[in-house]
Amino acid sequence: MQFMPISLSIGVLAGLWTYISIVFGILTWPAFIGWALFFLGGGNKESITKNIPPMLSGVIFGYLCVLVNNTFSGGTVLLAVLVAVIAFIMTFMMNIPAFATAPAAFAACATFFGVGDPLKAAIPLLIGLFLGYISVILPEGFKTKSNKAQST
Repeated sequence: MQFMPISLSIGVLAGLWTYISIVFGILTWPAFIGWALFFLGGGNKESITKNIPPMLSGVIFGYLCVLVNNTFSGGTVLLAVLVAVIAFIMTFMMNIPAFATAPAAFAACATFFGVGDPLKAAIPLLIGLFLGYISVILPEGFKTKSNKAQST
């Protein structure tokens, strides 16, 4: 029963997010990718700062890839070359501490390719990061003082 509090938190928040995203016309699924990236980055407050720069760069690189391909009326070959270039860049950027979480860049880039609009990809990805954070801190708020004392 160790995971019951976080499971309840995630379940409730996932349902709420699905409802809210549909009502406000925000894509639902990219937030779940951002949420997963939150846990991939450690599942703590630092995970947000670990993921935001590579996530945003991934969306930007995906957008630039499509923009350049369309500008030059490129086909499959140019697109493949551009994807190879951005994959190299996103991986090489791991040398920069702010961009060390390369999976976030790749997942965000793939999200952009699935969505086709940088804002419609980035906004729910970022919302997902914050849903991840809320899902971790929410169970802490329900602990009683005696439970908090026992866990320390």
